[in-house]
Amino acid sequence: MESLWRPAALLIALWCCCCKKHSLVPNVLTLWVSLEPGHQESKSINTCWVFFFSSGAQRVRYVQPHEGSTAGATRLTIIGDGFAQERQFQLSPEDDLFGNRVSLVSDTLSVPCDVERDSTHANQILCYTRAMPQDQYVVRVSVDGVPIPDDNICNGNYKPYHCSLYTRWWRTPTISSLSPVTGLPGTLVTIRGRIYSDVYGSNTDLSSNGHDVRFLRSYMGGMPCELLKPNSDELSLPEKNLYWVSSRSKLSMFQTFAEVTAVSPSRGSVLGGTLLTIHGRFFDQTDEPARVLVGGLPCELQSVADGRITCRTAGRRAAEGRKVFPGGRGLKMEVWSDKRPRSLDEIWSYNENTTGYWSQWIDSLPYTFPKEYDLFATRTRGFFVPTVSGNFNIYLHCDDWCDLYLSNSSRPEDKVKVAFQPRYVANYFQLESQKSEAIFMEKGKAYYLELLHHEYYGGANLNLALFHEDSSFTADQTDDAVNEVQNIVAEYEAFDEEQVPDQSRLEASVTVLPRMNRSLSPLGPITVSASAAELEAALNNLWSIKPDTVQVTKQEDGQGSHYTVTFNSNRGDFAPLDFEVFSSDTNVSVSEVTKGQSNMATFTLSWAGVPTAPVAFNATASEVCTCQPDVLRPDLPVLSPLRPLLFSSQLCFAYKGGLKDEIGMKFSYSDSSGQTRAENTRISVLLNSGDG
Repeated sequence: MESLWRPAALLIALWCCCCKKHSLVPNVLTLWVSLEPGHQESKSINTCWVFFFSSGAQRVRYVQPHEGSTAGATRLTIIGDGFAQERQFQLSPEDDLFGNRVSLVSDTLSVPCDVERDSTHANQILCYTRAMPQDQYVVRVSVDGVPIPDDNICNGNYKPYHCSLYTRWWRTPTISSLSPVTGLPGTLVTIRGRIYSDVYGSNTDLSSNGHDVRFLRSYMGGMPCELLKPNSDELSLPEKNLYWVSSRSKLSMFQTFAEVTAVSPSRGSVLGGTLLTIHGRFFDQTDEPARVLVGGLPCELQSVADGRITCRTAGRRAAEGRKVFPGGRGLKMEVWSDKRPRSLDEIWSYNENTTGYWSQWIDSLPYTFPKEYDLFATRTRGFFVPTVSGNFNIYLHCDDWCDLYLSNSSRPEDKVKVAFQPRYVANYFQLESQKSEAIFMEKGKAYYLELLHHEYYGGANLNLALFHEDSSFTADQTDDAVNEVQNIVAEYEAFDEEQVPDQSRLEASVTVLPRMNRSLSPLGPITVSASAAELEAALNNLWSIKPDTVQVTKQEDGQGSHYTVTFNSNRGDFAPLDFEVFSSDTNVSVSEVTKGQSNMATFTLSWAGVPTAPVAFNATASEVCTCQPDVLRPDLPVLSPLRPLLFSSQLCFAYKGGLKDEIGMKFSYSDSSGQTRAENTRISVLLNSGDG
């Protein structure tokens, strides 16, 4: 009895385990087990009914949340049945179809949602969204490469709310300000914007606002940025006005720079050759090689390390007498307090000994003065180095009034006034004098600039803007870019195409084919004595010409028959008709008399070289989708070998009509020397034909 019961119990346990994997409901049955002859015993056990389900066992019931960020990284939870167990053993780790795949589908886009395998099981999928435009997205799930049918996604409802994610701007973390915008590596930066969490680097589940959201990491320029304060935030969608064009002509939000702490020796020969050592920090050559200027001239590099650079100075003329050279960082701003100049030119008479004097270096614009500053004058000097060559317009704005001077070189004495603002205005565009004329400047060349400015009372600021007629940036990247719009006007004349096939020898027959696909729609054999109407009817029956038509006329002379084929079509140019001649003493030629020109009202699509019927230029998407290449037509006679002739002794094809017991074969090939050769032959065979 023991030997009979144990195998039965083992079999039932395995059966139920298998059923449990597919989430089937167990049923209690009574099993009669024969123990020995004449004895029976009733045992009540748990077993399962076995059902074979199709993909209907896999379904999506709902998703959460229903609103998320347009910038991506929203954690989406999908609840349903029959999902793949992501921890199951995978025979082929490179199989992209293995496991669960999630897409978010709108009316115009399909965007993958990246599945987190560790949090996924048979009834739940967790994935992280990517950046998507604001819209409604319905979840779509594939399990081991098989999509879950639409009927099993929220009961088959059209665009169901419970299975949709709505990307919204108000659910998108943003960066609205960054302070400061420049600094040494290690600078403490304050970022402000739309904040959704004050939790990072702790085991706290919920933010103070009740959201289960935390900051995992923060990056600046691809490098980790450590979060230092509890109220800091790492945001994902910066406002476009935070981007600036860097010296490498790239958009950026923050600029780091190197620091020079000492130079030795402090004196050297005007003839050059002095070995100069520059001490400092962050002498990094990751983006571009280091470059040193001494007195505006290149200093030949000898060695570069993170904290030290050595270079050899160049010679210079001692009589130059220049005191200002390009190469330093930023602009020098000199300020004189409690001043009421009658004109801004009066500021040039001020110097370091004038009362109320102080100075500072600024490395970015706009510059906003402290609110308590009133009645002061400033002179700001430095150099502008364009990142690209071309024409520039410079815009000036300040509070209260200011002048802008610019040199066509690096020499201050060459400066001229290019823009001015005589009174307070709200922006760059209110006065014509705020905009300079177009000025051509060269990439990498230093141009001296100088700003004179005076403030009465209230807030004070100073700013410059540049407009370049050509930009690599688009309006989607920065509000300062304007996308180019072009109006294209096309004029054309339409002509019907005419082709003239010439034939000679009266007893021969010719097969005419469109050149676009010789095997697709050949005409039947046409005798050289065929009438114009016969050739016209045959050509009008070609799928490659329909729905257009041709008109054929015929002339005969001592040289043979001459047919003129006029294509009644607005499609434009047709490829010359091709032909096959199965007689060695028959000559056929096709020449183009008039090249057709399209009226541009239709276009055609092609698949494997086979065109569709003409499609209107303003056709709807559904009309374009329903156009069908002729190669897919079921009523088209096509010669279809079952297998390549090299591997089969039989050639099978379908053709309606009487056949001659003969097969003509023509083929081309490339020989070992690379020359293309063509051969043709005739094979006498007994063709078995069926009825019809």
